[in-house]
Amino acid sequence: MRSQRKTSRRARAAVLLAGLGGFLLFTSAYPAEGTAAAAGGLAEKADSGQWKFSRAIGIPEPAPYYEVYLDEGVYGSAAEDLRDLRITGSAGKPVPYYLESGEGTVEERSTAYSSILIRRADQGPDTLLDYRITPLAEHVDIQGNKLVFELPDESFLKHVEVWGGYDGNAWEPLATGDLYATNGLSADSIELEGSYKFSFYRLVVKSNPERLDFPGLTLVDSSREVKMAGFMRQKTPEYEIRQVENRTEIVISNKDRLKIARLTLGSTGNFSRRYELYDSDGIRLPVAGSGELYRLDFKDTRISRTDIQPLQASSSAALRIIIYNLDDTPISITGLKIEYLVDRLVFAGGEQEQGTYSLIYGNALALAPQYDIINFKDQIAGDKRVTATLGAENMIPEAPSESPAQGGWFQSEWGFNLIIIAVSLLLILIVARKLGRTK
Repeated sequence: MRSQRKTSRRARAAVLLAGLGGFLLFTSAYPAEGTAAAAGGLAEKADSGQWKFSRAIGIPEPAPYYEVYLDEGVYGSAAEDLRDLRITGSAGKPVPYYLESGEGTVEERSTAYSSILIRRADQGPDTLLDYRITPLAEHVDIQGNKLVFELPDESFLKHVEVWGGYDGNAWEPLATGDLYATNGLSADSIELEGSYKFSFYRLVVKSNPERLDFPGLTLVDSSREVKMAGFMRQKTPEYEIRQVENRTEIVISNKDRLKIARLTLGSTGNFSRRYELYDSDGIRLPVAGSGELYRLDFKDTRISRTDIQPLQASSSAALRIIIYNLDDTPISITGLKIEYLVDRLVFAGGEQEQGTYSLIYGNALALAPQYDIINFKDQIAGDKRVTATLGAENMIPEAPSESPAQGGWFQSEWGFNLIIIAVSLLLILIVARKLGRTK
């Protein structure tokens, strides 16, 4: 009987030891629940982590909604996709906003109107041609901001004036420009400064002893360029020019990842050259137009096209222009400018005091916010929005990191495991001593 009790005690002790061993294996293989929660907390804190920069948002007057345009400083320091942008109020609470991009906001719309040539007259050395625009439908307004002319077959270069009228009798001056077709190059359109509702247009061809005809006119109304103007900025970038064999290579630095929509070369002399545009990865970017740069000086005028326009704005870290010179000497380049698109933030008013809003950014761990205000974007577009301004960039002091002493070493993963091991060893010792006594 005594032997059976000893066997029973030893069996229970063996089970206890086995359980302790399994417990030790379990705690070493899987972190403590508190440690896992801490890791989860890090993920949750990512969106409220350390922001590096702050800019005051200046409010000129009270309004239900404000809009503020970003600048180079924001693009250079914020996350590339702008997911770390936050607007805060006077109490530091987040202010909901939505982002409007220059390209995404502009809905490209183009309407074309045909016309009828109703009058042609020679007035001294000049030629007058009057066109009546054909409306798209009855009682629908005519509206346009660009005139496209049908050109003569022969080579020519003419200075022209454009006038507009509502009835074909009274005329208002609108624009001047050049129409030409020479050396394989041509220009057939005149851009207007605004969008007009004239039903009649007059083309005055200056000094036209050849009596050249421009039999057709198309009026175009394009919303893209007009609406994008508010998002467009200009600057002189850092760039490098080098000659490689029969090519001129221009490398433009774009370290702030600006969305470059146009590049314009300053130049001297006469030339006509083919070019290509590449991003920093060596991928060729499609461009508007024929892919030619030219500048031709004549006796009394100059025709030129020295701007490069990617079909889509590029935020590549660098752009490379390759100009093919063939056997000609390289182009004399005197400067370079870029036009780039910016974004704007739209947010609701509500702070009682002016100047109490701030923009913070520069947090690599931040996640893109999701606000309800985006659902009311169409309604907000119809309300009055006041343009706010960004102040100087300020560094946000880095918050002191929490040291192990503040949280307690026993709250860390290694501390928790150390305690478990110590308790387990103590229990093993107690069980071993009990086993020794029962022998």
